[in-house]
Amino acid sequence: MPVLLAGLLAIGVYGCSSPESDPVASPAAPASGISDDHSDHDHSQHDHGDHTTVDVDSPMAKMMPGLKELSPEDYKSAMAQHMCPVSGEMLGTMGAPEKVDVDGKSVWICCDGCKDKLLADPDKYLAKLNQ
Repeated sequence: MPVLLAGLLAIGVYGCSSPESDPVASPAAPASGISDDHSDHDHSQHDHGDHTTVDVDSPMAKMMPGLKELSPEDYKSAMAQHMCPVSGEMLGTMGAPEKVDVDGKSVWICCDGCKDKLLADPDKYLAKLNQ
């Protein structure tokens, strides 16, 4: 009887097949560009919860459409900066942010309307990025 219980416990914990031989498990999709849907890895070994309850009103959700218009490299750079130093708005909430070269440094602004202010007083706005 103890052997039978141990066997059932082992099957319950480890399952009866490995992920490699599981015909139901979907293969990992190749990563292509930027993906926030987690399709680039196998989900059979962990639970992500219910992906259908995304808060579309969250600040991060509002950023994504504008940021997804950028190249993968620019996307990472804009996400690292996160905020427009001129308006204080989150980058991407007003469409694709704009990259401006200020004294050899790439600075992201939320819109073309912030460009003149940034270039007129770059030290003021660069200081905001370094806070």
